[in-house]
Amino acid sequence: MKKVNFAVGACVFALTSSSFAALHLPDSDFEEVLNAGHWSVSVDDSAQYYSEQLPSTIIKKWVDNYKASDLESTVGLGVMVLTTSVAEWGVSSDATLPPDPHSTTHSVKWRGPVVGDDGKHLMSYAVGGIGINHTDSGELKELFDYLKTKHPNLAPKSDNFFKLRGINYDLIRANGGVCTEPRSEIKNDLDGKPFKHDKFPGGKKYCPIYKKGSTTMEDWQIFRHWMRASVREKDVQRYIIERWLNKVWLPSYNAVLAAGGTVEEAMINARIRNSSPVTAACAIKSAKGSADRIKAELEAYTSKSCGGKPGHTRRLGSIMRPVVLYHYFKAE
Repeated sequence: MKKVNFAVGACVFALTSSSFAALHLPDSDFEEVLNAGHWSVSVDDSAQYYSEQLPSTIIKKWVDNYKASDLESTVGLGVMVLTTSVAEWGVSSDATLPPDPHSTTHSVKWRGPVVGDDGKHLMSYAVGGIGINHTDSGELKELFDYLKTKHPNLAPKSDNFFKLRGINYDLIRANGGVCTEPRSEIKNDLDGKPFKHDKFPGGKKYCPIYKKGSTTMEDWQIFRHWMRASVREKDVQRYIIERWLNKVWLPSYNAVLAAGGTVEEAMINARIRNSSPVTAACAIKSAKGSADRIKAELEAYTSKSCGGKPGHTRRLGSIMRPVVLYHYFKAE
């Protein structure tokens, strides 16, 4: 199997282009994802653009195209993990699909996420993080760097915006008025037009943890304006998706197959890695020698001994979605 080695340095991740050098999502497939995610230059982070479903035809194409000897052929499977597992998007089909494993805890039957679910969206910016994988922390720093290079004047008050680089997403949000009583976040953007994102709550657990630091309501206004403008740019959407493919999917795929695992196990491990690279590495070790490697990986995801979280049990159904889809379409 062909492997890709990443040098951790500016030469590889200089963010000077809209995609990475290794795995690249074909334009036609990228457009399918945008269409399924209700993307446009005017949509907002609102429930009217949720309930995303990928067409079953693109999933079948990704499964049929996969060849273990061709790393580039894994791109579609990686996107399937990102959309149906990480983001919890559903699948639309004229034919009867297999039972949705997510329905063991949610009566969803391959529908996409709605408000109150763990789902993530192309237009996410008002809660959880940015974009389809809820970019935050170090990933958010890299997104700032990408915007600085590619879109330095995308919106007003650029100096104020770029000063927010390196500050935790939830600190900016919590200090932006989300955690005040009554809620007092600024309702209009920098152009004086109303933000149309849903009013996602803070919460009794959330606010005491994140309402600290020196950011202001104006910072949250600037941040939201810029990030909404960013996810309305196609190249930024491609950047977020391809960054995930190369820094989450690819490491899991290579590590799992090198350890004697299968592409199905790699799908599970990539979802775990999205939450924690440490837990993902531990999960592979836990799976070694196990009669049921996938079961061992799932157990590691919720095990404190692997740095997992017992609360992630609620995600186990969605984690299995790409595996079920892979088996179903491979058997056709």
